[in-house]
Parts: sequence; structure tokens; C-alpha cells
Amino acid sequence: MPQRPRDLKPSRSARDWLGAEIRYWRTLRRLSQDALGAMVHVSGDLIAKIEKAQRPCPPELAAALDAALDTGGVLSRFLELLDGDADKRRPEADSSRSKKSASSRHRPAAAPTPDEESGSPVPGQRTDPATIGSAMTLMNGEVRVACRAPDGRIIFVTLPRRALLRGAAAVAGTGAFPLAPASAAAAPTAPDPADLLASDVHPVENFQVLRRSLVECDNYLGPREVVTSVQDHIRQIQRLREVTSGRDRQDLMQVQAEYAEFCSWLLQDSGDFRAAQYWADRAIEWSTVAGDHGLTVYTMARKSQLAGDMRDPLDTVDLAEAAQRIAPPRSRLLAMGTVYGAHGHALRGDERASQNAYDQALEVVTLPNDDETLRGRWLDAAYVEAQRARSLSALGNHQEAVAGFERAIRGLPASYRRDRGVYLARAAVAQLHALGPEAAASTGSAALTIATATGSARIFTELAGLDAQLHRWSTVTEVAEFREALDNVMLHEV
Repeated sequence: MPQRPRDLKPSRSARDWLGAEIRYWRTLRRLSQDALGAMVHVSGDLIAKIEKAQRPCPPELAAALDAALDTGGVLSRFLELLDGDADKRRPEADSSRSKKSASSRHRPAAAPTPDEESGSPVPGQRTDPATIGSAMTLMNGEVRVACRAPDGRIIFVTLPRRALLRGAAAVAGTGAFPLAPASAAAAPTAPDPADLLASDVHPVENFQVLRRSLVECDNYLGPREVVTSVQDHIRQIQRLREVTSGRDRQDLMQVQAEYAEFCSWLLQDSGDFRAAQYWADRAIEWSTVAGDHGLTVYTMARKSQLAGDMRDPLDTVDLAEAAQRIAPPRSRLLAMGTVYGAHGHALRGDERASQNAYDQALEVVTLPNDDETLRGRWLDAAYVEAQRARSLSALGNHQEAVAGFERAIRGLPASYRRDRGVYLARAAVAQLHALGPEAAASTGSAALTIATATGSARIFTELAGLDAQLHRWSTVTEVAEFREALDNVMLHEV
């Protein structure tokens, strides 16, 4: 049986950070350690030891790994920064400090405080990475940030939370980038299990109400304000399941599965696709145990949507077809699988199959839907057309895509701010080809405002692609303003 990968703590040392980053990119590219080693002419065992921080990574190997993993040079630049840190430290202001005895120089450092160990800021400190417009907190406490590379490209890099805190503290006083304003609302926190059991309201009902509140928060605030609360609630439900039995425990399992599916969605929107896949798998497992067939189908369809965001056409189609096979006939769940499968066909370049699937989904969603308790009841004709517009853009039919996005944006409720940002960003890409750079940049600027407020990686990813395509029109006023605003909410590599 293969060994479980060692848990990495990037904040522990520079070597741990580099190992975690190599593992991230290797897993993202779906390579084994042996396969990656063969690509860079070293053993898989050496790759394993570097990932586990047991061996250093030479600069020439880092460069080879950058090329093999297509990281944009992240590993090499990190080593350059690390090597330069020792020579760029500021001299001590008090000359007496430089006259310490040899014994004091080699005295072990004091143990870090709990805040330092976790990378959490001191209360009141305005340097939390979540306040940086382009930062998305991942499940393991690291932070995924959009970063402008020296060659002008936008790349997404994973940083230890503590490292970003230091960087934020360094630039906050210089105005290098603005800190986002505090959220207008806070996500609800999980109650204590003992209080729940003593309450007149059943714990399952309590958590269902809390989850609905979190969904509303996500629609407006985006994932970074919600995901921590959701994971805390899952832990609370698990503890309750340990002290209950019978039907109560089964009902708690069902609501735990609902939270797991929601957690998967939040992490998908945060750009942490591996964690999103993990929680989707947990949701399918737990919903199956709880006997909630509808949630199992719903999550399978959502896994197809996730594969589409990962630009994996084969998995997108196969997962969608699996959801359709087990979905009730003529149901919203069937339509979900059909819609996400349609985009998979578009990613494969099969326009006819894609358009036929969207037409089939429209037939289902226009049927009367008297049962408001059904999952997927939010899926309506406007949503189908928004997804069709995305696929049309992927197929190169930008004029039709622009019209489809315009209809979808007009039909969105005002509380769906993050979804509006996603549609705007995707529309901007289509507008570039159909209407020109001025319209695309103006729409991109509107999407950027929402991306900064919500921290949605889906919006930033679309805007990064738009930014790359707009480079040739950098002298156009609207384009220059958009690119400058985008620069102001991300880190810069030097």
C-alpha cells in the first residue's frame, strides 16, 4: 500500500515552502515523483526528498522543474530571493546590538508565539492576506495570490500565510497596493455542541439555518469570508455525531454532506481545485451513507462543473454523463448534468453536441417546477443561457456569446454579486474579439471591482487571461486604466 504523503508546513522553513510548492505544481500537472524526476533527469527519490524538505533544491534543478511544470519561473525566483535576503538585511540601528558575545549570537531563538506559529496576525493588525484583493486562502492555511511576473504575465502562486503577512506589512505603509475595505457583514459562527444539544431547536435545524445564511454570505461576500466558518461547522457536526445515535446521527450525516458540498464550491471559487475535489468526494460519500440520493447526484454534477473550470474536457463530459444516468427523469438535477456536460463538449470543440445539450437542458428547466424543495431549483433558463455563452466564447462565437452574457447579467438578482463578476469577466473576453479593446477593458474594470471585494479566483483567472490579450493595446486609455487597476490589487515579482 502506498504511503500517505507527508503533511507539509510551508511556514516552518524556506525549504519546507519550496517542497510544498513543488508538490503543488506536480500534483496539478498530474505527475508522479518518478515521472517528474525523469523529465528533469533526476531520481524520483530525490524529488520526494526535496518535497519533504529533506534535501535542498539546487538552482539548476529549480530551473529545470520550472520548465517541466510550467510554473512561470516561481521556483527559481524564490531561490534567488532567498539567496539575496542574507545580503539585504538592514543594519542594526543600535550599534551596541552588533557587539553581542558569540554565545548570545548562537543562543536558540525564542519559541514562536501561537500567532507566529499559525501565521495569524495580531488582533487589530490590518495585514491579513484576505484583505489583499487578489488573495485566496486555501484549505491548508496557505494563500493563493495573483502576481505580476517581470515579463508582464499574471501567474498564481502559493505562499505561506506568514510570508504574505510580512509582505503585506512591508507594502501597506508605502501604498504599493490598497487593502480592501472590511466586509459589510460577517459569516455566522458555529455554536458550541453542548449548547446545541441543550437547545429547544434540533441541532440539524440549527445547522441548516446557519448554512442558508452562509450561502447568502457567499453570494455577496465571496468565498474568503465564508470558507473558514463552513469548515468549523463541519468539525462541530462531526463532534455531535460522535455523541448521538440512530436517526439523529443519520440526519447529522446528511447535513454534514451538505456542508461538504458547499465547502467544495467555496474552495473551487477560491482556486483551490484539489481541496474542492476532496470535499466533493466527501460529500458524495456522506450523502450516500445518509441516503440522500438527490445530494449525491447534485454533487456529481458539480464535480463535472469543477472539471470544466480545470479545463479537463474528458472528465467534464464523463462526470456529467454519470450524473445524468442517476438523475430522476426530467428533473433539475438532470438539467444540471446536461448543462455542465455541454461545456465539456465545447472544450472538446464539438459545437453540435454542445448546442444540442443546452437545448435539451432548456426543455427541462422550462417545465413547471412545483416542488420548491428540489435541489437545483435555482437552475433556470437564464443560467443555462449564461453557460451557453461561456461555451460559445470557448468555441470562438464571440458575437453570440456577448449577447448571451448581456441577457444573463440583466437577469441576475442584485445579491448575486460574485456571479455578476464572473459573467462580466467572461463577457469582457468575448467583447475583446467582438467589440474591441475599449469595451472589453471597461467591462473588465467592472468585474475587477467585484473580484477585489469577494476574492473570487474564478474572476481573477478570467481577468488574467483578458489582461494578457489586452497587452498589445496598452496605449488605449481604457486598457491602460484597467491594467493599472489590476496591478494595484496584486503582488509583484522583482
